[in-house]
Amino acid sequence: MIRKIGVVGTMLGLSTLLFSCAQTGQYTLSPAGQQGAAVGGILGATAGTMLDSSNRWRGGVLGAAMGAILGGTLGQVANNAAQQAAQNNQTVQYTNGNQTIQAVPQGQTSNGCTQVTTKYYQNGQLVKTETREVCPGQ
Repeated sequence: MIRKIGVVGTMLGLSTLLFSCAQTGQYTLSPAGQQGAAVGGILGATAGTMLDSSNRWRGGVLGAAMGAILGGTLGQVANNAAQQAAQNNQTVQYTNGNQTIQAVPQGQTSNGCTQVTTKYYQNGQLVKTETREVCPGQ
């Protein structure tokens, strides 16, 4: 039990490290990309430790790295789609293999922002819907 807690704690630390690395250099992730990287890293680390029974450390590290990259990319693409949908006032859709992100503008709010609904599809099935405000210059 203590070993499992240690592995999970280490993976959370590694996910935090990967997440902080996303802030260096010329390119920074949007808040949605950062959140995606953090969640992806944690879920990847957890899955990796469970799947690689011969070397849980290796599984956790690889899972955290892959999860952070995939989660950050997905969050960034969703953020870009929402920004474009708000700016052009039309639906924006990105598809990569079996994953689709669709951002649909819902109209202006009283503060001059645009409400955008983002839908996430996996294998043609809707898996998540979120609505947020996108403001000019954001």
